[in-house]
Amino acid sequence: LLKAPEESGRALKTMSASFVETRVLLLLEEKQESRGSVALQVPGRLRWTYTAPQEGVMIIKDGRFTRYFPKSRQVFRGEAKGEADLLVGFGPGAASLGQKYDVTLVGEEPVGGSATHVLDLKPKAGQGASGTFSEIRLWVEKARRIPVQTRLTEPTGDHTTIRFTDVVING
Repeated sequence: LLKAPEESGRALKTMSASFVETRVLLLLEEKQESRGSVALQVPGRLRWTYTAPQEGVMIIKDGRFTRYFPKSRQVFRGEAKGEADLLVGFGPGAASLGQKYDVTLVGEEPVGGSATHVLDLKPKAGQGASGTFSEIRLWVEKARRIPVQTRLTEPTGDHTTIRFTDVVING
Protein backbone atom coordinates (compact mmCIF):
# COMPACT_ATOMS: atom_id res chain seq x y z
CA LEU A 1 0.00 0.00 0.00
CA LEU A 2 2.86 2.39 0.78
CA LYS A 3 4.27 1.82 -2.71
CA ALA A 4 1.14 3.30 -4.35
CA PRO A 5 1.65 6.95 -3.24
CA GLU A 6 5.42 6.54 -3.68
CA GLU A 7 4.97 5.43 -7.33
CA SER A 8 2.43 8.22 -7.97
CA GLY A 9 4.83 10.71 -6.38
CA ARG A 10 7.69 9.78 -8.71
CA ALA A 11 5.44 10.27 -11.77
CA LEU A 12 4.08 13.66 -10.63
CA LYS A 13 5.21 16.75 -12.57
CA THR A 14 2.32 19.15 -11.84
CA MET A 15 -0.74 19.15 -9.61
CA SER A 16 -3.56 21.61 -9.13
CA ALA A 17 -6.58 21.42 -6.85
CA SER A 18 -9.13 23.35 -4.85
CA PHE A 19 -8.96 23.00 -1.08
CA VAL A 20 -10.83 23.57 2.15
CA GLU A 21 -8.50 24.02 5.13
CA THR A 22 -9.93 23.64 8.63
CA ARG A 23 -7.70 24.60 11.57
CA VAL A 24 -8.71 23.60 15.09
CA LEU A 25 -7.11 25.44 18.03
CA LEU A 26 -7.88 23.33 21.10
CA LEU A 27 -6.85 25.76 23.85
CA LEU A 28 -8.94 28.57 22.37
CA GLU A 29 -11.78 26.20 21.41
CA GLU A 30 -11.70 27.83 18.00
CA LYS A 31 -12.21 26.52 14.49
CA GLN A 32 -11.08 28.46 11.39
CA GLU A 33 -11.92 27.57 7.80
CA SER A 34 -10.13 28.80 4.68
CA ARG A 35 -10.68 28.02 1.00
CA GLY A 36 -8.66 28.39 -2.12
CA SER A 37 -6.54 26.62 -4.69
CA VAL A 38 -3.12 25.05 -4.78
CA ALA A 39 -0.64 24.45 -7.60
CA LEU A 40 2.51 22.36 -7.44
CA GLN A 41 5.26 22.14 -10.03
CA VAL A 42 8.01 19.59 -9.47
CA PRO A 43 10.70 20.23 -8.43
CA GLY A 44 10.13 22.59 -5.56
CA ARG A 45 7.49 25.14 -6.56
CA LEU A 46 4.26 25.43 -4.63
CA ARG A 47 1.57 28.13 -4.63
CA TRP A 48 -1.37 28.30 -2.19
CA THR A 49 -3.96 30.90 -3.13
CA TYR A 50 -6.45 31.68 -0.37
CA THR A 51 -9.78 33.14 -1.52
CA ALA A 52 -11.84 33.07 1.70
CA PRO A 53 -12.28 34.29 4.34
CA GLN A 54 -9.20 36.45 3.68
CA GLU A 55 -7.37 36.64 0.39
CA GLY A 56 -3.72 35.69 0.48
CA VAL A 57 -0.98 33.84 -1.34
CA MET A 58 1.77 31.58 -0.07
CA ILE A 59 4.60 30.58 -2.39
CA ILE A 60 7.25 28.00 -1.56
CA LYS A 61 10.29 27.86 -3.80
CA ASP A 62 13.79 26.53 -3.22
CA GLY A 63 13.14 25.79 0.47
CA ARG A 64 11.84 29.31 1.30
CA PHE A 65 8.30 30.64 1.70
CA THR A 66 6.70 34.00 1.02
CA ARG A 67 3.21 34.73 2.32
CA TYR A 68 1.34 37.83 1.16
CA PHE A 69 -1.90 39.31 2.50
CA PRO A 70 -3.11 41.97 0.02
CA LYS A 71 -5.76 43.53 2.32
CA SER A 72 -3.20 44.45 4.97
CA ARG A 73 -0.29 44.66 2.50
CA GLN A 74 1.81 42.39 4.69
CA VAL A 75 4.53 40.06 3.47
CA PHE A 76 6.15 37.32 5.55
CA ARG A 77 9.24 35.43 4.40
CA GLY A 78 11.25 32.61 5.85
CA GLU A 79 12.58 29.10 5.64
CA ALA A 80 9.92 26.57 4.62
CA LYS A 81 9.73 24.03 7.43
CA GLY A 82 6.25 22.71 8.21
CA GLU A 83 4.91 24.48 5.13
CA ALA A 84 6.61 21.86 2.97
CA ASP A 85 4.49 19.14 4.64
CA LEU A 86 1.21 20.71 3.52
CA LEU A 87 1.39 18.50 0.43
CA VAL A 88 3.01 15.44 1.99
CA GLY A 89 2.04 12.48 -0.17
CA PHE A 90 2.29 14.43 -3.43
CA GLY A 91 5.36 14.58 -5.67
CA PRO A 92 8.91 13.75 -4.66
CA GLY A 93 8.03 13.77 -0.95
CA ALA A 94 5.71 10.82 -1.53
CA ALA A 95 8.61 8.82 -2.94
CA SER A 96 10.31 8.78 0.47
CA LEU A 97 7.38 8.42 2.90
CA GLY A 98 8.75 5.19 4.36
CA GLN A 99 12.16 6.78 4.95
CA LYS A 100 10.86 9.86 6.79
CA TYR A 101 7.86 8.40 8.62
CA ASP A 102 6.67 5.32 10.46
CA VAL A 103 3.56 4.55 8.41
CA THR A 104 0.53 2.67 9.77
CA LEU A 105 -2.57 1.65 7.82
CA VAL A 106 -5.50 2.74 9.99
CA GLY A 107 -8.30 1.49 7.74
CA GLU A 108 -10.60 2.66 5.00
CA GLU A 109 -12.94 5.66 4.94
CA PRO A 110 -14.88 7.54 2.25
CA VAL A 111 -13.88 11.18 1.63
CA GLY A 112 -15.99 13.32 -0.70
CA GLY A 113 -17.50 10.22 -2.31
CA SER A 114 -14.12 8.54 -2.92
CA ALA A 115 -12.99 5.31 -1.28
CA THR A 116 -9.70 5.92 0.58
CA HIS A 117 -7.05 4.15 2.61
CA VAL A 118 -6.25 6.01 5.83
CA LEU A 119 -2.56 6.19 6.75
CA ASP A 120 -0.97 7.57 9.92
CA LEU A 121 2.53 9.01 9.53
CA LYS A 122 4.71 9.63 12.57
CA PRO A 123 8.04 11.39 11.89
CA LYS A 124 11.08 9.21 12.52
CA ALA A 125 13.76 10.71 14.75
CA GLY A 126 15.62 13.42 12.81
CA GLN A 127 13.18 13.20 9.88
CA GLY A 128 9.71 14.33 8.90
CA ALA A 129 8.48 17.79 9.69
CA SER A 130 11.38 19.01 11.84
CA GLY A 131 9.19 18.88 14.95
CA THR A 132 6.44 21.05 13.45
CA PHE A 133 3.95 18.16 13.31
CA SER A 134 3.77 15.22 15.71
CA GLU A 135 1.51 13.23 13.39
CA ILE A 136 0.16 13.40 9.87
CA ARG A 137 -2.89 11.46 8.67
CA LEU A 138 -3.40 10.90 4.95
CA TRP A 139 -6.55 9.76 3.20
CA VAL A 140 -5.25 8.23 -0.05
CA GLU A 141 -7.79 7.77 -2.85
CA LYS A 142 -7.76 4.14 -3.90
CA ALA A 143 -8.43 4.76 -7.60
CA ARG A 144 -5.72 7.37 -8.30
CA ARG A 145 -3.42 6.64 -5.34
CA ILE A 146 -3.17 10.30 -4.32
CA PRO A 147 -4.06 12.05 -1.05
CA VAL A 148 -7.51 13.66 -1.06
CA GLN A 149 -7.30 14.79 2.57
CA THR A 150 -4.49 15.49 5.03
CA ARG A 151 -4.57 16.20 8.76
CA LEU A 152 -1.46 17.78 10.28
CA THR A 153 -1.33 17.53 14.09
CA GLU A 154 0.99 19.76 16.10
CA PRO A 155 2.58 18.68 19.40
CA THR A 156 -0.02 20.86 21.22
CA GLY A 157 -2.88 18.84 19.70
CA ASP A 158 -3.95 21.70 17.41
CA HIS A 159 -4.57 20.33 13.95
CA THR A 160 -5.21 21.40 10.39
CA THR A 161 -7.25 19.30 7.98
CA ILE A 162 -6.96 20.01 4.26
CA ARG A 163 -9.46 18.42 1.85
CA PHE A 164 -8.53 18.52 -1.82
CA THR A 165 -11.13 18.54 -4.61
CA ASP A 166 -10.93 18.87 -8.38
CA VAL A 167 -7.40 17.43 -8.31
CA VAL A 168 -5.65 17.51 -11.69
CA ILE A 169 -2.38 15.60 -12.02
CA ASN A 170 0.11 16.33 -14.85
CA GLY A 171 -2.59 18.32 -16.63
